[in-house]
Amino acid sequence: MERYNLKIIGEPIEFGNINFLENHKFKNSKPFPSSYKEFVRKYGYGRTLGQFFIYIPMDDYGDSWNVRTEGIKNTYYDDLMNNSIWFELEPDADIELLRNLVPFACSENGFYLFWNPETENGGEFDIFITDFNGLGFRKAGKTLYEVLEKMTNEKYYKDIFSIFVKERFPNMFECLTKWT
Repeated sequence: MERYNLKIIGEPIEFGNINFLENHKFKNSKPFPSSYKEFVRKYGYGRTLGQFFIYIPMDDYGDSWNVRTEGIKNTYYDDLMNNSIWFELEPDADIELLRNLVPFACSENGFYLFWNPETENGGEFDIFITDFNGLGFRKAGKTLYEVLEKMTNEKYYKDIFSIFVKERFPNMFECLTKWT
């Protein structure tokens, strides 16, 4: 899939900690996925598709990847370790996969995006989506741009959301700063 372009509302000015973006390694020594790094450098911090916050490295800022990833993990990780799962894993996940997943985005209406750093597709990680409710965990795509294109495409958004979303998301990125 080619690079996907979002309509930008405003002017991107908050790009976070680029040094961290370029040098971070996951526990398996892999860097951030290429499409994510490109997204951060092009768009920066903001609201994607009218609802999603794709967390970028902004050190200790509340919406930072550094903060939100750990916060999201903490909502389910203890339950995972104790085999007390309170949410659906099917159709595309199991306990083993869930242990590998790393959250990196959340929507205002409760959808979460996760990478599986244990996959590698030419510098990319498989992406999964859940709402920790009826949606279960679904494989959404192999790159961030593929997922965004599916979510905004009339023909493909139901492949990700099934019956849980009634219409495609708008193809837009609203620029924000840490102070808005």
